Amino acid sequence: MARSFGLSDFTPQRVFGQAGRASGSAWHEDFLERARLERERNDDAASRCALAAYLVARVIDRALEGTPTDEDRQAYAWQVESVRRYVGELDDRRPETRHLDGILDALRVTATACSSAVRMALTAFAYFLEHEGRLAEALEVLSLAARTHGAAIPPSDFPAIALFAGRLNRLQAHFEAATIAYAAAEEGALVTGDVNARLVSRLGRAHVMRSQGNLPLAKQTVEGVITEAQTIGLTDTLSRAYADLGAVLTVQGDRLGALRATYEAFRLANDPLNRMRYLGDLGVELSELGYYDVARIAFGIVVASNTSFIVKTNARLELMEIESASGNRVAFERHRGELREGAGRMPPTMGVDYRYKSGLGLARFGQLARAREVWAEGMRLAETHHLNEWYFRLERTSRQPDGAAIPQQARAEAKAPPEAIADLAAGLTAYAEEAMPA
Repeated sequence: MARSFGLSDFTPQRVFGQAGRASGSAWHEDFLERARLERERNDDAASRCALAAYLVARVIDRALEGTPTDEDRQAYAWQVESVRRYVGELDDRRPETRHLDGILDALRVTATACSSAVRMALTAFAYFLEHEGRLAEALEVLSLAARTHGAAIPPSDFPAIALFAGRLNRLQAHFEAATIAYAAAEEGALVTGDVNARLVSRLGRAHVMRSQGNLPLAKQTVEGVITEAQTIGLTDTLSRAYADLGAVLTVQGDRLGALRATYEAFRLANDPLNRMRYLGDLGVELSELGYYDVARIAFGIVVASNTSFIVKTNARLELMEIESASGNRVAFERHRGELREGAGRMPPTMGVDYRYKSGLGLARFGQLARAREVWAEGMRLAETHHLNEWYFRLERTSRQPDGAAIPQQARAEAKAPPEAIADLAAGLTAYAEEAMPA
């Protein structure tokens, strides 16, 4: 029998747990940790920005807790003014500064945190933090945004908040929390009749299944979403489902099937960011199959597009790897130089990957001593951010005598694509000609 739901089910606590500090932890400690790390890297501007984000989050906490007495109101007013002065001293050219200004302005105009203006400003900041790879911070800010609804989140808003929380938890490998959030999103979607949110929540749970190794159930779930989305014409959801199917098939070893699924995701995508993300995935799959010329076209479109820094940088990293493995030193150095300029903006995992692939290229071109210097830099970065798997990979690679473990320039260009993916190659080439006219 179907369960019935009431307003009591749609609380912030349902998705985020109890508000405030966890036992033994500090308020918004992830912001403080970022401030510390940036200070250790001698980036005072970035450190101050992280500290400002912490202070703004504390102001919102205080506003949500309420100020019942005159003494509370005076202390709160002083806190707001103090934070406003601090944020006002930051570089307003930094996107994070502008987000923090926007939150404080919304709080000033409405005089309460429980307002749509504050909620929208906080949610926009959470998306920005996710875009920058600061997932734990994004989850904290999203929790604050959810609490601005008060005791209960309107059913119409609940699925989107729960889906966002599920994604942020999943990307941090917090699989239990992600599953709880996705289940809550699906229940909310059933109440409101939001078919799209219901299907997306199922895709989120399939992501978790895949991450935990349950590939058959993940594939079955995704295929069920594809069938339903096709039936009712939900193109965006269908695109996402095909991308997920491609990821499952890749892990299962069906590389041609994965390629076709990812291309279908790219072909159906309406959102420009998703389209370029899928195209980047397609480039990786083409490269792994040996279709380097077509992969270069895919990555080239991404790099030339107006998409996110993360997606573009991933594409250029793959291009750098293709060129070093193909023996094209000029192209390798060009991509390495472009990546070096943006290295300071890379999330830690990407920063380590950049140093790993740079070192591989240098070693392939006979510069093993320089390669080991780059790998050592990558090891230090991996150690700082507790990226143990990356640390040991770099250590194993750098210790090999005479670069014995370095994959050399032995990858041959695959022959003409089989008929099964000939249409894919032609379609991608046509898209490239349209996207990048001569």
